[in-house]
Amino acid sequence: MKDTRIVYGSGCTWWDDITKIGTRFGLPCCPHCKCALFEVKNEAEWFNGVDKYEAAGNPGYRAFIEWLRGKCLPDYDVAKQVYEAREVK
Repeated sequence: MKDTRIVYGSGCTWWDDITKIGTRFGLPCCPHCKCALFEVKNEAEWFNGVDKYEAAGNPGYRAFIEWLRGKCLPDYDVAKQVYEAREVK
């Protein structure tokens, strides 16, 4: 059976499916900065939380999170700046 977990960085913005993880000292981590990871059961659960946040008054949040997939940035403030700069070009 396929492992459907989505993992995300505890100290960065990286998120993706569990097959994309890195390891550090034999433990799963962000493949870029090597920070520890959290997980949710599957992509539906992940986007359920994303959609709830967007519905709570944060328009465009899902598009931002979809763009962020696989990108390791130090925090969401930096990620937002990069995302917005991309739209200006």
